[in-house]
Amino acid sequence: MAVYARWWQLETYLREVVYTELRAELGTRWTERIDPGVLSRAERDQVNAYMASADADEILAYADVGVLFELIEENWRLFEPILLPRPRWVGLTDVLKAIRHRSAHCRRPHADDLARLEQALRDLEPGAREFYRSYNHVSHRIGDRGGALVEGWVDRHHPDAARLLDHCDINYGITFQLGLTIRPSASGRSSSNSIAGTPGFIWEATWILAGDTAVRPAALWKSLDTGVRELLLHLLMDDSSVTATFAAVDGEREIADAIGRIFDAIVVTSRRPQPSDPMVPADADEWNARNLQVSASLPSKAQFNSTLAMFDPTDPAAFTIFSAD
Repeated sequence: MAVYARWWQLETYLREVVYTELRAELGTRWTERIDPGVLSRAERDQVNAYMASADADEILAYADVGVLFELIEENWRLFEPILLPRPRWVGLTDVLKAIRHRSAHCRRPHADDLARLEQALRDLEPGAREFYRSYNHVSHRIGDRGGALVEGWVDRHHPDAARLLDHCDINYGITFQLGLTIRPSASGRSSSNSIAGTPGFIWEATWILAGDTAVRPAALWKSLDTGVRELLLHLLMDDSSVTATFAAVDGEREIADAIGRIFDAIVVTSRRPQPSDPMVPADADEWNARNLQVSASLPSKAQFNSTLAMFDPTDPAAFTIFSAD
């Protein structure tokens, strides 16, 4: 059971890494890099929609680990800063495939398989910290490089910004910030003229909730339309904030409009229930536990109190990603 648990930890992490880096690089076109056979398996599984799991709409959930390794190899430039040196990575994947074949066919593991997996996780730990640190290292010094998105939501020219920013701050205690993060593989790219269209750059829209408001992850996700969900890179939530991230290579005006629709959804779904409501949790811990429970049924791009949502880039040592020490 320990071998299965460690493998699940490893493969789940790699799927998140592959999705994030390809999505940040290519935007909504990221699936063009996916093997057509994977897409076909995902489409065929729609017949099982009546018993779908939370991963039913996740394309990479239908990719064998061999496909993940191939995607990493074919796009090595994107993954090099957060994995091992290439010769060591190639050697590691050869070992990991043997372990995966045994577990996939329900063969008993080798006596050393658990130790091998835990060593692999320890080796990947520094790169994993960089993966999460860089995602949460946000700059708000955008200047005039943001084009339509900055004009819309920083200069308040977008009609939704004019309608919502002051009103929600004053009446609901919801404040908004727009920031930028850069993937490690894109750190040397120039964005002196415009952030829009730059691969590896990520827009981060954050709402801080205070006063009589509370994050309700499942309700928020369900209230978003398909277009917004597809445009999102991630929707990250914790006890008092919501962060929506978007690949800068996608359309600025579409992102600006999506931010407005998410803003409206937060206002509608974050009203804290009245104390007289019997469904109101007794305390913050119970509220948090309920949100964690319902969030388990959301797709992987919608996360509540996850490592991606809560990693502190100013204190990376505070998080142990794999706990494989």
